[in-house]
Amino acid sequence: MNIEKLARHLKEFTLDEIEIIAECNCKTELEQLLNGNKLVFEQGMYKYQEEKPKQEFIICTKQTTNYQVITINAAIEYFLENYVKNNCKYNTFRKYCGILKHHISPFFRNKNLNDITCEDIQKFYYFCKGRNLPPKVLKNTLALLNQMIKYFQNLGIIDRTCNFQVRRLSDKTNFTIDRIIFEV
Repeated sequence: MNIEKLARHLKEFTLDEIEIIAECNCKTELEQLLNGNKLVFEQGMYKYQEEKPKQEFIICTKQTTNYQVITINAAIEYFLENYVKNNCKYNTFRKYCGILKHHISPFFRNKNLNDITCEDIQKFYYFCKGRNLPPKVLKNTLALLNQMIKYFQNLGIIDRTCNFQVRRLSDKTNFTIDRIIFEV
């Protein structure tokens, strides 16, 4: 019988108690556990010592603005790999890839993600309208761009100057710039 497992289970016991349960002479094994600091003997009782997990500490300090410069294409790749792949189904992943690579990337290809402003979002809206995107696709494209920007803002990679929301379509055939809410 494994005396250490039995001692771990009982937590506190006398020599007689453990010998009755184990049905054998446990004195030598208990001595080994005492020498290995797994047991202590206090007031006629053996007590099992739980191993304390080693702790590694991370010193966290309040960060100053430590925003990074990230190109739109690098941001798209990172977003797809680290967020979409881990949190979405495969078909959603494929749809997001298409929207990001065919609609968002061509418009913002010369910009860094942290340089995108609310004015750029308005220009992007008119760019998509000029490409005759259906209202639902246009709304989903802007919502995905918003989701990606919020993801990088929450990671602390870009600042929070570009804030907007995309309202749901109430009339499925009508999506106008009024449906985008810019936060100041």
